[in-house]
Amino acid sequence: MALIGMKEMLEKAYRGRYAVGGFDAFDAISVMALLEESKARKSPALMICAPLEYAALGARGVVAVARALSDLVGVDACLHLDHSPSFEDVVEAAEAGFTSVMIDGSSLDFEQNIALTKKTVDFAHPRGIPVEAELGAVGRVDNSTAEGAEHAGNVFTDPAKAAEFVERSGCDFLAVSIGNAHGLYRDLPNFDFSILEAIHKNVSIPLVLHGGSGTPEDQLKKSLTMGIAKVNVASEIGRAFTSVYVPETVEKKTWWATAKSLAKIEMRKVIGSWMHTLGSEGKR
Repeated sequence: MALIGMKEMLEKAYRGRYAVGGFDAFDAISVMALLEESKARKSPALMICAPLEYAALGARGVVAVARALSDLVGVDACLHLDHSPSFEDVVEAAEAGFTSVMIDGSSLDFEQNIALTKKTVDFAHPRGIPVEAELGAVGRVDNSTAEGAEHAGNVFTDPAKAAEFVERSGCDFLAVSIGNAHGLYRDLPNFDFSILEAIHKNVSIPLVLHGGSGTPEDQLKKSLTMGIAKVNVASEIGRAFTSVYVPETVEKKTWWATAKSLAKIEMRKVIGSWMHTLGSEGKR
């Protein structure tokens, strides 16, 4: 099997009004959990991995694991670079074999974000690699996650600027900020659907929702009618792993390799539930 790009799977989801879950996968356990559940549910397999997450294996190591396990399980999968703040990280990932990238210029001003995104597009597109960008700034719930600033510092996406950003940068997918945040919500989020609806009307590319973990199902389902075609899920997967691995190893004194196998089962449950909720089952 092969590592594939993200463009076709997200455009299909965009047209079909469902979403593909982008699931954290950066080692053999997390990759295997996703691929096995994807095969079982006939769902597209989309692995997301940020530079800080592949520190242990390196970009080439993650690619090697993803390719080997994709062949073993028999599932084509996309390996997407998540939240890369620098062009150098994009180059490293692309040369290692990542098949899709995100350049995150959300901390920059509008013109700087466009410039960085266009530079990435000009590098990636000739190599057949699609590019996700972010306009506005998706924050984080607390310091338990590395991406974004504190939630109160969220900068919502300006619908009036979205079309200009997409046209000038050439990005393939746009991550939006509408009240979503990275991490596990302390209080339930309330998405501003008037913003999302306006963005959807102004641009014709698939939109991305970061900070999927803990989002109420009704808000997720509504977002799928307004262009959201990819939803990132990381914190729930991490919680699934630690909820099993920590008590097994610390309290029950289970051998760590066995504990990882048990944790993988819990991770698959979370991934499968998300595939069902997002409507990607049977879409591979």
